[in-house]
Amino acid sequence: MSSPSGAPPPNMAQIPLPPGMSLDEFQDLQSHLIRIAITTAVVFGVIVWDYFVQLPDELSLYSTKDKNIWKAPATWWFIVLRYSGIIASLPSLFFTAAQSDFCQAAISASAAGAVLTVASSGAIFWYRVRALWNGSVLVSVITGVFYVVMLACWITVSTQFRGDTGPHTPFLSNCLLHPVAPWAPMSYASSVAFDTCVFILTIAKFRGSSNASKSSVGRQVYNDNLLYFFLQTAANIVVLSIQAQQDPRFNLIKPAAVPFSTLMTVTMGTRVFLNLRLFNQRQQQQSVGSSLPLSAQGQYSNQSSDLASGQGRQAIVFNSASKNQYSSPGQFDEPYDGQQKRSLVSV
Repeated sequence: MSSPSGAPPPNMAQIPLPPGMSLDEFQDLQSHLIRIAITTAVVFGVIVWDYFVQLPDELSLYSTKDKNIWKAPATWWFIVLRYSGIIASLPSLFFTAAQSDFCQAAISASAAGAVLTVASSGAIFWYRVRALWNGSVLVSVITGVFYVVMLACWITVSTQFRGDTGPHTPFLSNCLLHPVAPWAPMSYASSVAFDTCVFILTIAKFRGSSNASKSSVGRQVYNDNLLYFFLQTAANIVVLSIQAQQDPRFNLIKPAAVPFSTLMTVTMGTRVFLNLRLFNQRQQQQSVGSSLPLSAQGQYSNQSSDLASGQGRQAIVFNSASKNQYSSPGQFDEPYDGQQKRSLVSV
């Protein structure tokens, strides 16, 4: 017996379509959203994994007997960077991969986390370059101008992210994101400009210092920092090249590239700070004469009381999960030739 006229066929699911969207357009949208959701979930997983990898290094800050380390602004920026990546990536799951009734709140929280990530990482880089150049006023001002412009661009762009809560769907998110302003890529352009400035100043200092090339400690730390700066700069250039595309075909690809910029900013920024701390400890314990100062006016320095108590002997390494995370005091009597150094980038 046939079903009554107008009634839906049995065992047929009904999917509410967003207003003004056909079934074919909705299916095409879902296929792109799947890729975006997978990318966002993977990046969030890597950020959380890296958080636990670096957790012993963070705990060592809390347990140190040197209270002066908390007078250094870079230490607080490091803590902010540790958690801002999670703040930026966790809410993005709710407007890309899950049903939500608070889409705009999730979007705003993610945007705020992204701004904090850029601000904290940029501040650490600024302190690093300032220290390399012995607190040079000119270098500090040049880098500071790039930093302020970058932060202003990110704050301006973050206010443009909007979204609506659509009808619930069987899978993925029901959030409908609004198109962003055509000038939104300026945030990544400003990051590329700042990262390039930091990268060039670091190379210039290294090439112009003869003592740097003679010090195994200074040379290794410089090479590591150059790697971190290069990776973050390259990541932002790639994201910028995608975001700057005006072809409508790239509209649904652009969101998939954004999480990778956050990932590289968090992982590289934390490693620059830990790299500085490692260099400071080895420099003090070995009394290495180097023209590559860790701190300008004591911004990163640990006091000798920490070294005597043993707290300062806990080297901040790159792969905290290693069972050899903390070296014994005798190990610091050997040159830092890279043999004891762990994986450069644990991401």
